[in-house]
Amino acid sequence: MSLDESLRRIAAGDMSAFDALYEQTKGTVFYIALSVLRERSLAEDAMQSCFLKVLRFAGRYKEGTNAAAWIGRIAKNEALDLKRRRRREHSVDAGESEYLFPTYDIDESSQLITLARKVLKDGEFAVVMLVAQGYKRREIAAMLALPVPTVTWKYNQAIKKLRHALQE
Repeated sequence: MSLDESLRRIAAGDMSAFDALYEQTKGTVFYIALSVLRERSLAEDAMQSCFLKVLRFAGRYKEGTNAAAWIGRIAKNEALDLKRRRRREHSVDAGESEYLFPTYDIDESSQLITLARKVLKDGEFAVVMLVAQGYKRREIAAMLALPVPTVTWKYNQAIKKLRHALQE
């Protein structure tokens, strides 16, 4: 089922179409949020907020206008909103309150992603992760609201940085 079809069915009240939409876009939404927030748990929170908004506003999507880009923009906006809210909050050191914040062993999908999160800027990380998800540069440009040449430049810069970091 296409994303357009899923969104149309969700807008009509058929929540069973959400499963297909989620499976097709979860990686994209997660990596966009992670590129902005740089923290897995926060990216998961933004991802949840994004999909709630998709459910709520599916009727506002104009069919045929690139559903992946529409969902990607929602993901980016949710991540930016969460980042702004977090700046206003006071942080608590998890080390001081370990009983409040138990540690879980989270399996990262690869050491390369961990390295990319460390050495790349937000925009570069987002572009690399979306390319890894199989999106074309023009699709990434639409999702991130950037010109295609900027996406290409960010991708090339990111690859250079990753090569340099891997050589060290």
